[in-house]
Amino acid sequence: MKTIYRWLTTLGILLVISVVLTFFKINFLESLRIVYGSFYVLFIPGYFLTHLFFPKKLNKEENIDFIERLALSFALSIAIVPLIVFYLNLIGIKINLLNTFLAILGIILITFIIMIIKKKKKF
Repeated sequence: MKTIYRWLTTLGILLVISVVLTFFKINFLESLRIVYGSFYVLFIPGYFLTHLFFPKKLNKEENIDFIERLALSFALSIAIVPLIVFYLNLIGIKINLLNTFLAILGIILITFIIMIIKKKKKF
């Protein structure tokens, strides 16, 4: 339940940021696209990867801190997203909005499925 409140708070903060951006002569829909798109590209893939590489353990001393997870999320996203798009371009898939969106969604879904499989193997 705590995770849901964190995500809702994050989405609310992003909405406030996009409203503030409208004061700089940017359309509201364009500001939503900039803010949520940046969050989608620069944070979410790395966040799921950090949960895959550093799962939460019962022993709290072995877990990584939230700030560490946040920093690793940005770093992993900045590292993995351009590489995936670059390799998709090498195999002949053109770089455009839809293909990039689907590639990032693929990263997120694959890591999520692997996390579920790892959790089922534990029990």
